[in-house]
Amino acid sequence: MSDILRIRTLTDRFFDGKTTVEEEQELYDYYRREQALPSDLVQLRQLFLDFAAVQFSDEQAEQQAPIPRRWLRWAVAACAALLIAAGTAVWLNNGRQGEEECVAYIYGKRTTDRDVVLSEMQKTMAVVTDDGSDEVEEQLKMMFGNE
Repeated sequence: MSDILRIRTLTDRFFDGKTTVEEEQELYDYYRREQALPSDLVQLRQLFLDFAAVQFSDEQAEQQAPIPRRWLRWAVAACAALLIAAGTAVWLNNGRQGEEECVAYIYGKRTTDRDVVLSEMQKTMAVVTDDGSDEVEEQLKMMFGNE
């Protein structure tokens, strides 16, 4: 069996969770020493170099209880679900980017009704500006889209 064919087979077995510690070590060594890799294996080089960097010694590996493959599958499924949920939230939120939400806290209560917010701001500004100027009112109307 050629070197490349053996590495491809071991790589597939690795991702299926069927390699032995010796076979994994062979993979780590191969990806560490080979510089001229086929394009499909070049993408995996850094992954295997990272695995090699954090591999356990033989004694530590014997002390560690193996993780059941079903837990690994559940973890991958949970990560995928989380990524899908986050992507959906971002996608839905981008659809609302053109919309502006009016939020104010009036007397300690959250209010999103534009008319209520505008009315309360007009009352407040009437107290602040006793000169009768309509400039502030016009700015508020422009800000809240009520022209």
